[in-house]
Amino acid sequence: MRSNKRPLFGYLFGFFLAVSLLPGQTSPALDAPAWYRLGRSQLYQRQFERARTSAKRAIELDAKFADAWRLLGEANLELNDFEGAYRAWLSANRLNPSDSRTAYFLGRLFYEANTFNEAAAWFREALKLAPAHFSAMTYLGLSAEAMGFDETAEQLYRRAIQESKSQAKPFAWAFLSLAKLLRRHGQDTEALSLLDEGEKICPEPHLLTSLGQLLTAANSNDRAEAVLRRAIQMDASISEAHYSLSRLLRADGKLDEATIELEKFRKAKESEPQNKVLAIRK
Repeated sequence: MRSNKRPLFGYLFGFFLAVSLLPGQTSPALDAPAWYRLGRSQLYQRQFERARTSAKRAIELDAKFADAWRLLGEANLELNDFEGAYRAWLSANRLNPSDSRTAYFLGRLFYEANTFNEAAAWFREALKLAPAHFSAMTYLGLSAEAMGFDETAEQLYRRAIQESKSQAKPFAWAFLSLAKLLRRHGQDTEALSLLDEGEKICPEPHLLTSLGQLLTAANSNDRAEAVLRRAIQMDASISEAHYSLSRLLRADGKLDEATIELEKFRKAKESEPQNKVLAIRK
């Protein structure tokens, strides 16, 4: 079985090779692992077309190279080729069924397609292979919540939070998902405490936006404004943060600033990707 370990020198090799391949240059003779490392570096640099090409080169040289198939799926996903991602990840899973990353990616693809039973099956498979996979726990919780199993979702979110903290990698999405579920059940005090903790140990713009909204509801307007502005500073594309800040500023009588934020909300909303129907076939 091919190792999934990716040492630092492999990344550095891929990075320097990617830099060396300027337009018009002839590609050097590379083996499949070298093309894979190059493609991984290109993906990291958001050169998605090049990453896809490199993954395909690796596969041409070694059709049983599961990591290259997984990389091809990642590049396809970034290029909005959802069926291509699906088929590449199925190939990776057949070649290396013990790789939890591929199972997780397949689960995410089905989750984004609102196919929650299929998503949950893949997330459970990822957790069978990697019981400490807190991202899979979180998304299994999201799938359970989407199917109406709120108690199961809550348990999974709490496990994901504890597991991510034990690994010193606190996962903001687990904090945010649990806080939203708690708020939906009227448990605002615990949700606020959870988001406060998240702000300290894993600040993330969506989490901060939710915290700002909760602080606004609690009439902590000064702190809410500061938190929402921090969220926008981290990611100005989140329309909800602009809208929440606009409402807060208007309530505080800061009408000119509120109008500016409302216009930013409209522009951010227009730029958001539309819902896509994913062409996933069995």
